[in-house]
Amino acid sequence: MENSYSVSLDRRNLLKHAGAAGLSIAAGSFMAAGLAEAQFNPPLRGRFAPGGSYMLGQPGYRIPDQVDLGGGVMQRLEFYDRNERPFVMSDYRGKVTLVQFWHTNCHGCQAEVPALDKLAGRLEGSKFELLPIALSMDSQADIDRFYQRKGIKHLEVMRDRTSFVFSALAPRHPRLDAQATPTTILVGPDGNALGAYVGVAGWDQPDGVALLNHYIARA
Repeated sequence: MENSYSVSLDRRNLLKHAGAAGLSIAAGSFMAAGLAEAQFNPPLRGRFAPGGSYMLGQPGYRIPDQVDLGGGVMQRLEFYDRNERPFVMSDYRGKVTLVQFWHTNCHGCQAEVPALDKLAGRLEGSKFELLPIALSMDSQADIDRFYQRKGIKHLEVMRDRTSFVFSALAPRHPRLDAQATPTTILVGPDGNALGAYVGVAGWDQPDGVALLNHYIARA
C-alpha cells in the first residue's frame, strides 16, 4: 500500500439513506488512464502515466450538484465557505477547477496542501481555480491553525460539513478500491470531469503543471 495518503474513516453511515447511490456514481465515472489516453491525448507522464493512480473522467461525465437518494428525494452536494455560504460545483463553471478533498490529520495532505497553495499562486486566474474542500472531522479553527502553521496564503477555506460530498464524488483508488485523502478531481470549464488522483499527485511538479496547462490552454 502506498504510504503517501491515509484512508478516510469518517463515513459514519453518511450514505445509509442513499444506499450506494453516491459511491456508485463516483466509482463508475473514472477509468484507468491507459484506456482512454488515445481519445483525450493529454500529456500523461510521471505519476499521471497510464498504469498508475491517475484516472481519466469518462466522456460526458458532469460532476453533479445533487444525487438521487431514491423515492424522489434529491440531496444537494453543498460545501460551505467560512461564512457558511453554500456552494455546489456548478458555481465554478467557466474555469478549469482542481478540487481537493483533504483533512488536517491526513499524512499526505501535510505535503499536498502547501504544494497546491504554491501552485494556486502561480496558475490561478481567469481560466483556473484551485478548490480545497476539508472534510467534516475538521472545524473552522482546525483549518485556520493548519493554514497558519503551513503558511497557506492563496487557498480558500471550504468545508464539507458531513463528508457527504466527498463520499458521493471522490473516486476509489484504482488498485486499493478505497476512498482516501488527499483526493483531487480535475474538472473542465463545462463541468465535466477530466481526471482524478487518489493520493499525493504532485500537481505542482513539472508533469502535473504540464497536464494542468494542457487543459487551461483549451479553456
